[in-house]
Amino acid sequence: MSKQKHRTDKHGRKVPRTARWSPYVDTMATVKLRATCLTPEEIKDTITPTQTSLQRLCEGVGTYDQFVVIQTAFLIGQLIEESGVVKGLHEHFARAEHSLDNIHARAIAAGTWQAPALEFHEIEALTTALDLHEFQLGQVSAGELHAITRKLTARTLCAGGTVERKSNADLLLTQAPITPTITTQEPA
Repeated sequence: MSKQKHRTDKHGRKVPRTARWSPYVDTMATVKLRATCLTPEEIKDTITPTQTSLQRLCEGVGTYDQFVVIQTAFLIGQLIEESGVVKGLHEHFARAEHSLDNIHARAIAAGTWQAPALEFHEIEALTTALDLHEFQLGQVSAGELHAITRKLTARTLCAGGTVERKSNADLLLTQAPITPTITTQEPA
């Protein structure tokens, strides 16, 4: 039998064993994050920007940032489907991705983004995929969703893309409060 060697530092002294995990982790918070599904409020907070962006795109006034919000939601949906949490939705997301590719090609045909008019089959594909993505969010745990989001972020950065976090106001999804202005003309 061989004797187990202890780790030593550069001076030959024994180094104390280090813990494999941090003793300061809130175990219950970690369990809740990894094991609980999203609440209806969390699902609503997650899906509302995408629904509003799709509505604006269907109205023909969508911005490029709103287009990216929709595209990102569908990429997350595809990764949820690939992870095996909810299976059988690949064709729906592929159809929505094909519609997004066509919309993007028409929107940048002039060189800059100009929101195109959507065709019926594109609207149908996008709304169906969005409804299915909302269903997926109800089935996935918070930990799985965070892991999938990190995976998509890493893929985007490795492919040379950029990742930006924007508020709803930045995406023009909320109405700014209207400040009344009073103008008076001086009598001539």
